[in-house]
Amino acid sequence: MNYSLVFSLSCILSLAGTAHAAEAQCGSFSDESDDQGDILLALQSEGNDDRLLQVDFEEASYCFLQHETSSLEGQASAAIHVNTALDELAIQATIEGVDIWLRIDGEFSDLMLLDRDTSDGLGLLDAEFLGDNSLLEASDFFVEYLDSLALGEFEIPDVEVNIPRLDAAYDHYAGRGSLPSETELEAEFITVGSIGEALLEGLLMTFDFADNRVYMTQAR
Repeated sequence: MNYSLVFSLSCILSLAGTAHAAEAQCGSFSDESDDQGDILLALQSEGNDDRLLQVDFEEASYCFLQHETSSLEGQASAAIHVNTALDELAIQATIEGVDIWLRIDGEFSDLMLLDRDTSDGLGLLDAEFLGDNSLLEASDFFVEYLDSLALGEFEIPDVEVNIPRLDAAYDHYAGRGSLPSETELEAEFITVGSIGEALLEGLLMTFDFADNRVYMTQAR
């Protein structure tokens, strides 16, 4: 996959909670072509461990900042993992008290997709049998709402979740090529759901790939 990007803007940007400004390399990804693939993975491939990647999904903009961990004090944070074997960026989350890993999918425009096994374990499948609402949109998914979703210390209430119907074939990794062998997966992990861009639009997210963490605050 070709992740080369053209950076069109340079600006000075201050991180939330600090008065220190750092030179930043910024741009917009709203006009990026589809062949770039997932925008977060594309941007991560262009960065390095000495810089922070700050992303504002609502404004479809990003900035590379100098690595200043102290600038992020006081912000909510969560662990992240770049899974090179499966070409994904995962974030540690807590759904209704259960700790899991979710893929942050910059190509997914809705809120959240969750597989059936995980949904069953969380008790979310009752809605399917009480009244499947997927037919309202002639969809292979029905909609449920989570009581709680937390990304680290950042809690997001009433998250809409799309769950595949019983007879619907759904694979989080469809279109991503063949999966690695079981041996290769021993050192990696498969996420159980995807967070879509719409869920992240109210957040300003700063990715620290050197420390495998993401920091979050409300977008301005």
